[in-house]
Amino acid sequence: MCFINMVECFKIQLLSFDREEDILDIKKGKGIFTVPCLPSKIAWNPTIIVADPFLFVKNEKLYLFYESKAFYSPGVIMMTSTVDLKNWSKPVAVLKESFHLSYPWIFEEEGKIYMIPETGSDKSIRLYEAANEDLTEFRLVKKLLEQPKNMVCRIGYGDTSIYKKEGKYYLMTMLQHEEPVNILELYVSDDLQGPYIPHPCSPIAKDNKIGRDAGCWLELGGMLLRFSQDCVCRYGDNVNVSEITELSSTEYEEHLVQESIIPLDVPFYKDGGHQFNVVSFNGKWIVATDAKEYHRMLLHRLFRRECKLNCVKLQ
Repeated sequence: MCFINMVECFKIQLLSFDREEDILDIKKGKGIFTVPCLPSKIAWNPTIIVADPFLFVKNEKLYLFYESKAFYSPGVIMMTSTVDLKNWSKPVAVLKESFHLSYPWIFEEEGKIYMIPETGSDKSIRLYEAANEDLTEFRLVKKLLEQPKNMVCRIGYGDTSIYKKEGKYYLMTMLQHEEPVNILELYVSDDLQGPYIPHPCSPIAKDNKIGRDAGCWLELGGMLLRFSQDCVCRYGDNVNVSEITELSSTEYEEHLVQESIIPLDVPFYKDGGHQFNVVSFNGKWIVATDAKEYHRMLLHRLFRRECKLNCVKLQ
């Protein structure tokens, strides 16, 4: 059986800013690169989500890592790069697993490049390391955390972030237990590879407004900012900003400083968005965002192996 349905999709846009103080005002940015979701032609298994963009600078090259998910397939991590903000390399898949991957938090530590993507479908938090200088392949180092077998979760270990301060590693992740409420947990370790123990102030939040990270922790104007997804009404509606004012192995405090930084009155973002990342590159501040959009699609209501697409015209 076939039917027309509205499908939630995501796309990516990168913006350039001349001044660091303007980066939280997306309207002041200049669009420089876009990754669309749906292909221009009809496909059996179309890419419906390109989201969770993370930026990384290495050897005078800017890398964009992001989730790419086709309708019937789990997400994979893709990468494209540029040296001049004009010409971008052909996107390549740098990490695939049998389960869903997204939110490719990438960082450098002691000369090595690491990635902690979302691997909640595996009921774990995994640390990967770049296997080559081109950052086109990543290998598993270890599982940093594993979900206890007796823990019931609707969503496990979503959108994990990590931050190093004064020799301590702070790992933040989101869970949902039996209720659809985001629970933001914080762990701490003396070593990147763990062991990680629950922070005394964890959980940080039980809240759909600030309980799920939305990208990098950012040092800006003497503040340490944490970006969070606003999921009060729907998943990924907008991005809120909190300032972390206390962070130690025994203390954690933050307060909300700005709400809804995704401008819904800008056509690209009219349906919302849920990601914000920023780096400095070539004298500019580059911000990576994503945005929702809804498409009418002809879907197939049966097992994918039994359904064949013959002739479809999307309205």
